Amino acid sequence: MLRQVENNFSEEKSSLEDAGSGSSELSRASAVILLIVLSAAIYLGNAGFPALLDDADASHAMVSREMLQRHDWVILYMNGIRYLMKAPLHYWAVAMSYAALGQHEFSTRLPVALAMIGLVLLVNEFARRFFGVRAGLYSGLAVCTSAGFFLFTRIMIPEAIYALEFMSIFYLFLRGWTGSLNPRVAYWGAAAITGLAMLTRGLIGVIFPVAILFLFIAATRSWERWRELHLFSSVAIFVLVAAPWHVFASLRANSFFWSYFINEHLKRAIGTRYPPDYEAVPLWLWLGAHLIWFFPWSIFLPGVLRCIPRPRTWKNLSAEGQARLLLVLWAGFILLFFSLTIGSRMEYYSFGAWPALAMLLGIGLARAEEQGKRWVVRMQAALAAVGAALAAVLIAMLWISAKVPVNGDISSLLKEHENDFYRVSMAHILDLTPQAFALLRLPSALAAAAFLFGLAAAWWLRRKGRAEGAAICLAITMAVFFFASNIALGVFGPYLSSRPLITKVLPQITPADTLALYGEFDAMSGVAFYTNRQLLLWNGRYNNLEAGSRYADAPHIFLTDPEFLALWAGPKRVFLFVPSEQRAAAAQRLSAAGSYLLAESGGKAVYANHPVTSVAASQ
Repeated sequence: MLRQVENNFSEEKSSLEDAGSGSSELSRASAVILLIVLSAAIYLGNAGFPALLDDADASHAMVSREMLQRHDWVILYMNGIRYLMKAPLHYWAVAMSYAALGQHEFSTRLPVALAMIGLVLLVNEFARRFFGVRAGLYSGLAVCTSAGFFLFTRIMIPEAIYALEFMSIFYLFLRGWTGSLNPRVAYWGAAAITGLAMLTRGLIGVIFPVAILFLFIAATRSWERWRELHLFSSVAIFVLVAAPWHVFASLRANSFFWSYFINEHLKRAIGTRYPPDYEAVPLWLWLGAHLIWFFPWSIFLPGVLRCIPRPRTWKNLSAEGQARLLLVLWAGFILLFFSLTIGSRMEYYSFGAWPALAMLLGIGLARAEEQGKRWVVRMQAALAAVGAALAAVLIAMLWISAKVPVNGDISSLLKEHENDFYRVSMAHILDLTPQAFALLRLPSALAAAAFLFGLAAAWWLRRKGRAEGAAICLAITMAVFFFASNIALGVFGPYLSSRPLITKVLPQITPADTLALYGEFDAMSGVAFYTNRQLLLWNGRYNNLEAGSRYADAPHIFLTDPEFLALWAGPKRVFLFVPSEQRAAAAQRLSAAGSYLLAESGGKAVYANHPVTSVAASQ
């Protein structure tokens, strides 16, 4: 039976590749070269700028730095305190990047950038192998230039890495299942990568792929093939990869099991995690946002519906049909899981499903073009209209702000909201005012030009029958937009990062000085990264570092009001960094006669307990 499957697959693969090559303007090699150049330009080209953001970005970077400094690759530390919430693989990768290249923005973002390049190429390979060259190209372009992939790789989170691991698991499995790869190589490789996925994303890294493959085997009614999977040896390989770190961490930190498995995984999912420092994005908004995350390729969503195999055919699907079914189950399971989650649900939690969604979009578009479907041209026209509307809004904002004088940083021109308003990452866009565009002229002009001319050119090419040219034009348009967006993110630097503030006061800080932060570490974690110093935390013993602070050997960095005010009144110079939302609380506690405001940036401030005389102090 296996030999018959192999023969059938070989015949189907040859016909698919012949059909794909014959109907494609680009060869397989040309498509791969294009995807390498484009993905490298976008993800490596934007890796060194802007500065690391406060909160998760700089906080996670500090974990990798301390890993390198302590030579401890088992227990994670943040600001000298055990950080028992996250899996280690992403931090290992960044620490190795620091060791090789130094500790800066580019080396921090390099592992995720390389993961994105690898993801683009593997998506292309998967779709090309089962659906043809054109489908592979479009799928790779969708991953490379969809808005969500770029947005959620601007901060140090492991989503791109475990998406690549999921992609590898399902690719290897399907190659083994359809007989085009030695079963031991395929299934043992998938098992090893599942172990890496658990070291990247915790229990989700193993539960999701196992559940999806279980559903696939059940849907195709292929239980009799279970011996082909080499289950016992595959499980052994998984355990060999995933178990050692978990065992060592449990032996070295007595609260690891509760903090990592119970509190961070189970209790977060059901909404009882302590401390409750998060909320779930409303389901309608979470689902609807995927149209933005896959912009502009989401305009071709009608093609996805035609990719879903009919249930009555699932038992006797061809290799191409099995691939489509696996993609549907892959995306559907993850979207359904987080739709049912009542605890934490952030916009990017479905990132693990995005490669499957991108491939369904790419495959659907390629099939519609090959079948001459007229709706594709209409959708392209609608996209050009959307581009014209976006360009019109940007041009209007530029016109309104043309005569606005630029004084200070962008934070003074934003309309801020209550903290709860920012549960959605894109909510900061609603802080913008017409006046704020005075500081965003260059990126706004680039984005307006890209949307107006790029999307119009893509429409023109599609009307001329140059389908692949239209898709490539669409991708280049988004690449220009991504560079404009990254420039805009840099303009928001004073508001989102502590680096501009540090730049003002760093020349005055000496090794003998004490650095302190009011409130939790995440609020201005960039201070620790850019000064390479441990921070004292005044009234900051909560959220991510609370569990680690309870260990007997934890450094005494969490200070109460009496402890800090005694330090502030002493002879040693203390620099106090205060986030914008805590300035009123800090001002109530500090003695006005004994505190000196040194600098401000983006609403953040730094005070000293003794006067400082320098150029930076007057800024």
